[in-house]
Amino acid sequence: DGKLRGIKRQCYEGGIRIPFIARWNGHIKAGVESNLPFAFYDLMPTFAEMAGVKDYVRSYRNKKKTIDYFDGISILPTLINDGIGQKKHPYLYWEFAETDQTAVRMGDWKLITIHGIPHLYNLANDLHEDHDIANEHPDIVQKMIEIAQKEHTNSELFPVTMPSLDKR
Repeated sequence: DGKLRGIKRQCYEGGIRIPFIARWNGHIKAGVESNLPFAFYDLMPTFAEMAGVKDYVRSYRNKKKTIDYFDGISILPTLINDGIGQKKHPYLYWEFAETDQTAVRMGDWKLITIHGIPHLYNLANDLHEDHDIANEHPDIVQKMIEIAQKEHTNSELFPVTMPSLDKR
């Protein structure tokens, strides 16, 4: 989005905020708009629910059947039912090894970490993400760093530098 900071594979809004258009004749009303924050990982649960698949969370590991889960939440209630019954994420998480960035969005707060250095923005009054207010809200930064550390899975193929308060 040209009005937002960042490009694809970056955690700024210009890299992760995109329009989403859905059409399903007889199910999704034409012309409806929603501001529901969701992420690409919400699409698999949504499509599974649309197809009536109830056990899509099953997977196989080491030749043993195990129950696994997807991080996503179906957005089907928003698409077909004006959001009635829509579950919402307490936060959203992204990471991109190509740009060594992670991000956590919790309500209007957004923590972006670039090369391990945390930057905090309030999207309600700084959608372009120009004003880093991390030093003014260390408690929020700490909480969001803890979320990022919980969500991250180490990978030799896709390494990212995880945030730390020591790097401020």
